[in-house]
Amino acid sequence: MSDIRQLYQRIIIDHANYPHHYGKLACPDFVRTCRNPDCGDTITVFVSIDTDCFNELNFVGDGCAISQASASIMTDTLIDKTVAEATQLIQEFQKLLLGQHITTGDLGDSVVFGKLKQFPTRVRCGALAWHAVSDVIEEWGKRSGQQINFSK
Repeated sequence: MSDIRQLYQRIIIDHANYPHHYGKLACPDFVRTCRNPDCGDTITVFVSIDTDCFNELNFVGDGCAISQASASIMTDTLIDKTVAEATQLIQEFQKLLLGQHITTGDLGDSVVFGKLKQFPTRVRCGALAWHAVSDVIEEWGKRSGQQINFSK
């Protein structure tokens, strides 16, 4: 197995076993749950947005290592970002999962999920938490009078 593949596996396992930003927020502005009926993964995100910045972003969930690691890495990637920055990063992550060219280097450790395109049934696992946050952004947009739509 190549060194880079081992590194990618280690990143996913570390985040799955020791997730960052795991747990419910006391007073979130938004709560969104997404489920993957194919494998039973569930992710709930808790988000506090101050003005237009992700102040706090936590999650809880059950499921495979990929869904849990992706949620953990997503929180690291999106916390302290503006809604506009988070929107761009989510769109880039969606491209990454589909094997398309990405234009930003700001995805951090989430680039490890670029290999999921080789395993189509696992793409949903990796995308679950990101879909939950895109739903939050769309809801935030409605509340703030802005139209934000993600192609899902």
